[in-house]
Amino acid sequence: MKNTFNILATIILVLSLSATVCAEGWDVPASAKKKQNPYELTKRNISAGKKIFQTTCKSCHGDPGKGNALPLQPPPTDLGSQNFLVQTDGEIFHKIRTGKGAMPTFDKTLNDESKWMVITYLRSLDKTKREAVVAKEIVNPEVTDVKIDLDIDPEHKKLIAQLTGLKKDGKRVGLQGIELSFLVKRAFGQLDISGEEAYTDEKGQLIVQFPTDLPGDREGQANLLVKITDEENYGPIEEKRVVSIAVPTNPKNILSERAMWGTRANAPIWIMATYILGVIGIWGVIFLVLFQVFQLSKMRVKSK
Repeated sequence: MKNTFNILATIILVLSLSATVCAEGWDVPASAKKKQNPYELTKRNISAGKKIFQTTCKSCHGDPGKGNALPLQPPPTDLGSQNFLVQTDGEIFHKIRTGKGAMPTFDKTLNDESKWMVITYLRSLDKTKREAVVAKEIVNPEVTDVKIDLDIDPEHKKLIAQLTGLKKDGKRVGLQGIELSFLVKRAFGQLDISGEEAYTDEKGQLIVQFPTDLPGDREGQANLLVKITDEENYGPIEEKRVVSIAVPTNPKNILSERAMWGTRANAPIWIMATYILGVIGIWGVIFLVLFQVFQLSKMRVKSK
């Protein structure tokens, strides 16, 4: 009996290991392995890839290097680990494109540029590649008191942001090549109106066109937030402003209409009638039961 149990346990273990190996195995063609990433390892490309990663990959793989992937079997790979990053760009591209097992294919979901951007972001996590990133980028001077100044051009509906910092000699200078996010508060979140090339110029300035058809409140006001997209270097720097360049609207108060979501007097008549009849019915049953109990007690007294 003991030998039989050991044999069964061994078979189950072997099958489990086989299933795991089969699920994790990838057959990447040699031609795919040789593919080169056509995009340079720059901060702009890394930032673009990070955004795609956070919306497409993070939900399963978790944060790179944090080991907080979904508890699946087999577990999703930590895409920030050196074991993963030893692969060629072509191998990673092939796996993103084809998918396998629990990982879906992104052949149609992401275009080739987006796939390469994700790979660029992952390469930036490789310790052996970080020096290359710094070498290719504009290096801003060391500054303190970093802030965003925001001007509005109401005639042309343009937002003009300038990112500056204070040098050691007390001179305020513009910070170049920094990505800014322009966000407009909406009912269920924030609308990003930054555009694709939202990076400051040599003066630290960035001009963004405010959408001409974006609705605001009755006075055409909208809540605007401008902030540094990547807080790694300068921290959470932001500027909030109420701008009066949106399209004036007169939104209806949905709670003032007679509808399913209406309150009190604005509730639909049939709901009010159903509620009242239900209450009357319940109390009617209660009184009927009490009446019957009373009648039974009277009959018992008479029978005695």
